[in-house]
Amino acid sequence: MMNRGSKYALLPVYLVLDTSYSMEDDNKFDAALSFLPKLLSCMTGSSSLSDKIRVELITFDDEARVELALGGLNEMEKWMLHNKKDPIMPKGDATYYGKAFEKLKSRIQLGVRQIQDEKIGDDNFKAYRPVVFFITDGAPNDIASVRSEAYAKLTSQNFEYRPNIVCVGVGEAKHEDLAGYGAGRQNSPTGAYITGNDRLVIVPRDGILSSTALNAIIPALVTTIVKSFNNSAHLDNFSGVPDLFGTQDDLDDLIDKIDWGDE
Repeated sequence: MMNRGSKYALLPVYLVLDTSYSMEDDNKFDAALSFLPKLLSCMTGSSSLSDKIRVELITFDDEARVELALGGLNEMEKWMLHNKKDPIMPKGDATYYGKAFEKLKSRIQLGVRQIQDEKIGDDNFKAYRPVVFFITDGAPNDIASVRSEAYAKLTSQNFEYRPNIVCVGVGEAKHEDLAGYGAGRQNSPTGAYITGNDRLVIVPRDGILSSTALNAIIPALVTTIVKSFNNSAHLDNFSGVPDLFGTQDDLDDLIDKIDWGDE
């Protein structure tokens, strides 16, 4: 479905969280799950973002599941309160990236249609290019060809709403495990969308990505999105897919200033 003519747009954000057994070790899952309240706090604190964001939470191991369907930040807040009483746990047998990529593609297709059916007055919304935060502790276990095919379909030029993908490694995640899965225009020399964009891969330093460091990354990411919102062109008669995750070097600069700490 093409974007309809509109001057209003919403940004769909997908949080994709590894729930395989290995995430139990060394508080990795707790660190990863802390991403949600910090993201909520940063986004609700921004007048540029608070009413323009829709968030969905997907978990994956040897299967992928929707834990929180695409909705406003208030729905995310309600889900976090419920999760305190009945928390999700890492208990899957394996880490299948391909299952996550397949689920993402189908959910993005559904989510974009949902956004385009929303109205403000007599006008329908457009959807910005989705942003995915893919959080895992390491190497996938599924068949490489299956995984590659699922990623290729998710990021194909033929998929109008192929997302920007930020890979966040926790625990012992290695850069080489995730380098092939970042996607977007960040630091692209031509401004083109790049698959396998390793500038959108954030991995532990010195073997650990602590909660402190992870929580410091989120304001850096949100600052980049806010700046892009504030600089975005007027959307009237925009026929393509507006993309907020620009080519600027700000993300690299902000991440370089993070106090990675240790725990």
